[in-house]
Amino acid sequence: MNPVAWALLAITGLVAVADWAAVARPLRRLEYAAKPAVMAGLIGVALVMHPVSNTERAFFIAALVLGLASDVFLMLPKDMFLMGLVAALIEHVTYIAGFRARDFHGGLFLVASLIALVSVAIFLPPILRALRTTKPKLVVPVIAYVVVFVVMVASAGGSGSLIALAGALLFLYSDALLAWYRFVKPLSWGRFANIIAYHSGQALLVLSLAF
Repeated sequence: MNPVAWALLAITGLVAVADWAAVARPLRRLEYAAKPAVMAGLIGVALVMHPVSNTERAFFIAALVLGLASDVFLMLPKDMFLMGLVAALIEHVTYIAGFRARDFHGGLFLVASLIALVSVAIFLPPILRALRTTKPKLVVPVIAYVVVFVVMVASAGGSGSLIALAGALLFLYSDALLAWYRFVKPLSWGRFANIIAYHSGQALLVLSLAF
């Protein structure tokens, strides 16, 4: 990381806090501006930092762009959940490709795989039961998404970066929370906790490029 990257990350962090406040209030107009701005800021950080691998950075930037598109789909008033899910699935595939630019670390790969699988075994069954009742057409896409997400978390561990693994897990739990309060049970604090975990996870993934 260089001073420009740190400064841009700090500014992005302030925008993220504004987005969290917008979600808590709620202030829709501020949220519509701040949420994409956070992802745009993280893309900027990735562009100006000095990465361990330029190849990994290129894949991560593509993943962040896809993440931005997914965010827009998910926050629009019209129900575009499936479009957001597809964009996020491709995002995870792109992250996986980025992790492959580093040397493989088998031990951390196995640890990450175990954590991801145990986590999915806990939160996925209730979500699938709810989907079969309310939105059966989403069952298969959600299963495919979760499978790719587990591979992404495992790949983050396989890269040898604990920062990347922490970011991938926060990302996983943020999406699990989103699915829970959308399909299983409304949670008054769900969107607020979700957005904090999501932004923190994405920020850690970007930071992992430098270490």
